Amino acid sequence: MSLKKQKKKEASGDILIRKFPLRLTECERELVDRLRIESARLWNDILDLHWWLYDVYKLWTNASDKKKWFNAKSHTLHSQTIQAIIELHEETCERTKKQRDDGNKNWKYPWKYKRFFSVKYKKSAISLESNGYLKFSNGGKEKPLYVKKPKHIDFGSIKNAEIVWHRNEYWLHLGVELTKRDKVAGENNAGGDLGIIHAITLSNGKNHFIISGKELRSLHRLRNKTLAKLQKKISKKQKGSNARYKLILRKRRFLEKMERKIEYIEHCISKQVVNWCEENQIKTLFIGTPEGVQRGTKKKRKTRNEQRQQLSNWSFGRLTRLITYKLKLIGTEVIMQEESYTSGTCPKCGTYSKQSSRNFNCPCGEIGHRDVVGAINILDKGLNRGITKGRTLPKIENTKYRRVNLVPIVKSKKYKLTVA
Repeated sequence: MSLKKQKKKEASGDILIRKFPLRLTECERELVDRLRIESARLWNDILDLHWWLYDVYKLWTNASDKKKWFNAKSHTLHSQTIQAIIELHEETCERTKKQRDDGNKNWKYPWKYKRFFSVKYKKSAISLESNGYLKFSNGGKEKPLYVKKPKHIDFGSIKNAEIVWHRNEYWLHLGVELTKRDKVAGENNAGGDLGIIHAITLSNGKNHFIISGKELRSLHRLRNKTLAKLQKKISKKQKGSNARYKLILRKRRFLEKMERKIEYIEHCISKQVVNWCEENQIKTLFIGTPEGVQRGTKKKRKTRNEQRQQLSNWSFGRLTRLITYKLKLIGTEVIMQEESYTSGTCPKCGTYSKQSSRNFNCPCGEIGHRDVVGAINILDKGLNRGITKGRTLPKIENTKYRRVNLVPIVKSKKYKLTVA
């Protein structure tokens, strides 16, 4: 067992990450750059020690051994930052060892040198000043970094922090401890069908819930069109020119802005899923895996470019990860289920027929919503390892429909969420 796990106390709440962009001055930016370079040097030294001891003496280092070699005298970092990076290396090695013991031989122990590395802070390296600023200590040889505390974050709930570089700016990641949510008491099961037009369709056999993905799709289309125009302008400028550099910065800022909007919509969709599962006391959620859909379009030359672009922009993996970790907080397990033929198979007669619209029509005369049929068939597959027949087709009247919109507020130039 690692030193971190031995000393780690059980958290009374859920630890979640809150992300904030950092608006740094030129001096503060130079300070963070130095800290990232020094953190990378520490990481590289840990790798050298780790592999040297293994190659020469066939010994694996642990966290306590590395902490004897590296401290605030060997590197110009706060002692808690050094310990955090050492413990990260230890956790990575333990996770890799577990994966390799389970048969995943493709996993490799940390070996790659870094030029820059994220700056990590423990609770003891963070303090709150009287003027409302967070003070991040960087050791005796570097000045501390002051960041204004977000108003909605209680200082007592902050457990750790990390400064990372994302796209074109620095971000502050705060590990915040929140009150644990009540676990679901029911034992109900449900199925989830991911899609492009409808982001996800949920059903437990009686209640059906559809969340539209039109807002998400429109953001992807706007990003693609604007990016194509900017890229065309960039290609016409001479390499190394000031005009080309300005266009590249404009493209980076645009991509960063669009990524924030898309991420916000995905968080809103996942929150709606959690609320529905909590309301219906869902203990297990089976979500279909549409991974083969994207690979299949590469072989079909007749597939329209627009359709292929939509499939390539379909971030079902990221949405699934958001739903999984949020449902875990309320005690709901997410199981990925293979979903072939689920949207076209009739629950009543078991006959498969190819569908061409959102409405499900079976030769036996049954009609319904195609995505709802897919959701209950995914649930049936998860429970019975196959699609069974003789079940009742879901009624459209029992279906709830929600659409997540991102409406701009002109005065404050911010955005608010509306659920239609």
